[in-house]
Amino acid sequence: MKGMVIYLLKRLIRWLRGYLYIMMAGGSPEHLINLCSGKGIVLWGLSYGVNKNKKQLGEKDVIYCNILLKDYRELRPLVRKAKAVPYIKERHGFPFFLRHVIRRKVYYLGILLFCALVYTMSLYIWDISIEGGYKHTEEQLMEYLQTTGVYSGVKIKSIECPRIEENIRRDFSDIGWVSAEIKGTRLIVRIVETVLPKLNSETKKTSLNTAHLVATKDGIVNYIVVRSGTPKVELGSVVKKGDILISGVVPVVADGETLVENKTVLADGDISLRTYFEYEDSFPLKYTFPVYTNHKKNGYSITLFGKKIFSHMPRNSYTNYDIITEASTLKLVRNFYLPISFMKTTISEYNIEEAIFSETEATTLANKRLLRYLEKLTNQGVTILEQRVDVKVENGTCKSAGKIIVEEPAWDYNPINDSEWRVLETDEHSGDNN
Repeated sequence: MKGMVIYLLKRLIRWLRGYLYIMMAGGSPEHLINLCSGKGIVLWGLSYGVNKNKKQLGEKDVIYCNILLKDYRELRPLVRKAKAVPYIKERHGFPFFLRHVIRRKVYYLGILLFCALVYTMSLYIWDISIEGGYKHTEEQLMEYLQTTGVYSGVKIKSIECPRIEENIRRDFSDIGWVSAEIKGTRLIVRIVETVLPKLNSETKKTSLNTAHLVATKDGIVNYIVVRSGTPKVELGSVVKKGDILISGVVPVVADGETLVENKTVLADGDISLRTYFEYEDSFPLKYTFPVYTNHKKNGYSITLFGKKIFSHMPRNSYTNYDIITEASTLKLVRNFYLPISFMKTTISEYNIEEAIFSETEATTLANKRLLRYLEKLTNQGVTILEQRVDVKVENGTCKSAGKIIVEEPAWDYNPINDSEWRVLETDEHSGDNN
């Protein structure tokens, strides 16, 4: 192991000092080697060979070897004595590498500047991705992040992912889970939205600490779990809109079941009601649709550091047209985005034509529209139990009508009146209320 370390150190020192791979031919190469040994000039890697550049000599007339650059300069007087000529075949080591770099300094300077630029850009966020939003659009959340100091071009070290998560959960009550992480020059924010009842404006003004839970629709109690407050209904109870489900008034009873006082709390629990939605939908059988021509116009733009530096948009002479925009951000590798984005805008011309749905087509479309409505309800936290919707085609119109039986958290908060919790004491002597 020690010998290997010494060998590697020797190779490193020789490379730093620079050395040549030479061929000694003519005269007496062996004599030249002896003269070098006498002068303390080190030669290594010796081998015999044939001079291919000139006339062919005997195998012992040509010698290949390595010599340090500084020792090569001392060969001149020795060469005269031995009458052997050294030919440089290869150059190795740091001095030659440095000379090569200086000779091509513009090229290497460009590489150095490029690396410095890439490193500098790696210190900033150049792309923000928001995933999982349904109610809240990407544009809305991007504007919100900008108000908190998070935007494209901000320094990575100034971003605290836990703080971003905390701010979003605090300012958006219907977002139940948030994850923020930085990958390269990209900030990825993932959210999961929830459906939660909100305090109405009246409750907010009176008190945020005490309130009833009341039904917002007529229905049947399908599920109830009380965490705080006094339950006023049970599983299977029929309730009407405005009925108290969980009261925020909690009676304190002494021995003998005598009411001592009423405490007020913020009623809390999980309640689901079996209720329904009235569904109505209609559309005419006669409809229009676009037929695209082959006429298109393309526009391009380039944005650098958030500023548009180039834009070419063709003149639009079409009457009916669609505009499709494709944007892409330049990146070196995955998640290493750069502050350069390209945008392509395509203007496509189309003609408007008319057609009429058949009864089968109209029924199919009506069912698809119903499914989209049911999906929307599901995304809002509503469980679909049953749908009783009829589809009819008559008088040039397709109509859908019926009820959708659902289970949903149809409740809200309602303020507690003073008369609901105050206990009036009766004077035993006078019989008057105090």
